[in-house]
Amino acid sequence: MRNIAIVWALMLACAGLFILCDSLSAHWGKTGNARSLVAFIVLSPLSYFVFAFINRRMDLAVAGALVNTLIVIGAVAVGVLVFEEQLSSLQYVGIGLALASVTLLNLS
Repeated sequence: MRNIAIVWALMLACAGLFILCDSLSAHWGKTGNARSLVAFIVLSPLSYFVFAFINRRMDLAVAGALVNTLIVIGAVAVGVLVFEEQLSSLQYVGIGLALASVTLLNLS
């Protein structure tokens, strides 16, 4: 059980790093803020290192699907909450399906 908790903590940290990198690059793209670009350049390799560490404990197919789904959900949340973007009802259905996919991927 402890191993599962560690893997999930790593997955959430990895997805969080990628979401932060996405947000920093979006901020740099919208504002030209050099600090955002520098932070993105520093954090990107760390994100991939954590993902590689996860793959030492899980298969790539499952780890990739879980982390990438979490990244999508997180990026949508940042877009809506931070950048005040609007989503359609159909897009919210897609987010619900993404959450369902995370649940199904964990039923092994």
